[in-house]
Amino acid sequence: MAETMKKKKIAILGGGMASLTAAFELTSQPDWKEKYEIILYQMGWRLGGKGASGRNMNAQARIEEHGLHILMGVYENTFRVMRQCYQELGRSEDIPLATWQNAFKPHNFIAFPEYINKQWVLWPYDFPTNNLLPGESDRLPSVWESVCLLVEFMVEQFKSSSYLFSTQSEGEELFDFTGIPESIKSLLKEMNIHLEIPNVPYEIGLLYIAKELVKELPQDPKTHRAIQHHALLWCLGQFRNWLFRIVEEIIEAHHKFRRLWILVDLAYTIIQGVIVDGIIFDGFNAIDDYDVREWLSKHGASELSVNSAPVQGLYDLVFSYENGNVNQPNLAAGAALRCFLRMTLTYKGAFFWKMQSGMGDTIFAPLYEVLKQRGVKFKFFHRVKNLKLSEDKKTIKTIQISRQVTLKNNVYEPLVDVNKLPCWPSSPLYDQLVEGEELKFRKINLESAWMSWDDVEDIELNVGEDFDSVVLGISLGALKYICQELIEARKEWQEMVEKVKTVQTQALQLWLKPSLPELGWMMPNPVIDAYAHPFNTWADMSHLNVSEGWSSEHYPGSIAYFCGPLEESEEIPAFVDNSFPDQEMNRVKETALKWFQQNIAILWPKITLPKSSDILNWNLLVDSKNGNGLERFNSQFWRANIEPSERYVMSLKGSTKYRLKPDASGFNNLYLAGDWTLNGINISSLEATVTSGMQASRVISGFPQKIVGESDF
Repeated sequence: MAETMKKKKIAILGGGMASLTAAFELTSQPDWKEKYEIILYQMGWRLGGKGASGRNMNAQARIEEHGLHILMGVYENTFRVMRQCYQELGRSEDIPLATWQNAFKPHNFIAFPEYINKQWVLWPYDFPTNNLLPGESDRLPSVWESVCLLVEFMVEQFKSSSYLFSTQSEGEELFDFTGIPESIKSLLKEMNIHLEIPNVPYEIGLLYIAKELVKELPQDPKTHRAIQHHALLWCLGQFRNWLFRIVEEIIEAHHKFRRLWILVDLAYTIIQGVIVDGIIFDGFNAIDDYDVREWLSKHGASELSVNSAPVQGLYDLVFSYENGNVNQPNLAAGAALRCFLRMTLTYKGAFFWKMQSGMGDTIFAPLYEVLKQRGVKFKFFHRVKNLKLSEDKKTIKTIQISRQVTLKNNVYEPLVDVNKLPCWPSSPLYDQLVEGEELKFRKINLESAWMSWDDVEDIELNVGEDFDSVVLGISLGALKYICQELIEARKEWQEMVEKVKTVQTQALQLWLKPSLPELGWMMPNPVIDAYAHPFNTWADMSHLNVSEGWSSEHYPGSIAYFCGPLEESEEIPAFVDNSFPDQEMNRVKETALKWFQQNIAILWPKITLPKSSDILNWNLLVDSKNGNGLERFNSQFWRANIEPSERYVMSLKGSTKYRLKPDASGFNNLYLAGDWTLNGINISSLEATVTSGMQASRVISGFPQKIVGESDF
């Protein structure tokens, strides 16, 4: 009888989305149990990393998040994983969120607040719905295909605004070919481009020529000729310049003209820069040494467009402020443009897909249940302290772990039911822990590096005995504490932890008695970006009130989530300073109160007291303790994301080249997983995290062979 093949033991460190995706993909192979034994080690009581959420069972089972989390319609890999997960989960119809389409609902309305003439003016934008579903595509558009989509976008934006020009174009010369250079006329004839241009001004006709030109060009830009790109840019540039002449004198006063100009100017600038800088051949990483505003300016974008709300929104979306200082924006141009083009031009179904419960409930609980059912073992309350190398510095030899608590039973059961839905609680289930009463009494946070708690046992996992391979899914901010030997051993690790930066963030959640219209918001329920710092992003999350446990007396009419960067303290203290987390939480509270008093009435004009436009009516906040006035703010939720593994990974200019690929740790048995890796997206997001987890799985197992979006081509 042939000898049974020895199973490879895989230790997955950390329980964030990258780790869970790696585990999910490894175990999606039918014969995985014959090949692998997989154990996942997680500090504290829940999974999710920066995306973890909890139900506060002492506050109406309300959802408490790390921040604002909404899926984008371009998240192909994320939706593929979650659709497969929900299908395998097979929930009965009487359980909430039984299917993925119950768990995620389309959302298309966003708004950008513009600061014009010292006043905030809202720029609403309702993305058109399409009949596609995320998670079904096997590829994303190449860079050149994105150029083609941008040209189409310019045409559609102008067509949708053409009524604005009914009087402006009066008297303009109607389109003919006389003004077109002979070289471009010859090219159009050679390419058999026969145009039936509508009866429009000359420069508008050039826009239609550009549209036809990109339609006729092959999808492989390596087969293009320089004259073809020159013709495209000439036509679009003539149109852009004409539009500016039309709107120049009224650009501040006329909102629709200004916004059309910004969109056309940005689209043209991106097309020109992508062609001139050779990005259609080299990919977006080639320009990551520029900041995105710097790059737009280099290619001639107007100052108005460079500093516009959509560009500001990009920085806000990914917390791109060095040290959390809003006066130090910094975002790598390639990563930013890749993100911007994909999310605006290639979304499926809707621009956003809103989770219908907490992120922990909709994503991490289903993944946990499926993985557990498959046979993955979870070790909660296991804190990774150190990775040690072999003597030749080529292999992970030992993983040092501290067990934080003693379980009363051998297995920790982490979920609670809220209205029949399995959810993560916001604190450990103390009744399953020997030390539960002491932890509860002392209010120990087992997820904090600054906790004043002695772990109950030190554990050493040894290569060849406890593990063969390691998937490192702990986020970048923690690596300098747990990977010191690795950093000392390899220059690329030293450069990565030095050059790829992270930033603290802050979050605020409010539950209010009035509905949004009753607060004075008269547009559809929004997601807002590019508002006043530091809580520059707001999403209406009122749909979550039905999934929480509110009594009729305190039932919220609206729920609001805010988030933004958190400026670094002058000094990050050593972990023995147990007061630091409370200090930072108090700082977030004070910042939130000040921001709320100064900025919220612009969005919600009816939140002020009657006959006053300045004094807020704090009694509109939901408070089950029935506090009076400002006391009611104490019953809301705010959070300082300061823990090493919670810090948001940045995409600073010049940093992309220092990221490591999931298969390029430099150590024989170590694979990397996280949005901090060089994963093809290279900007912190759930999709980047999932993509990296897939790549880690592929290095180990060869599966999945195809990963959407990991290449620009």
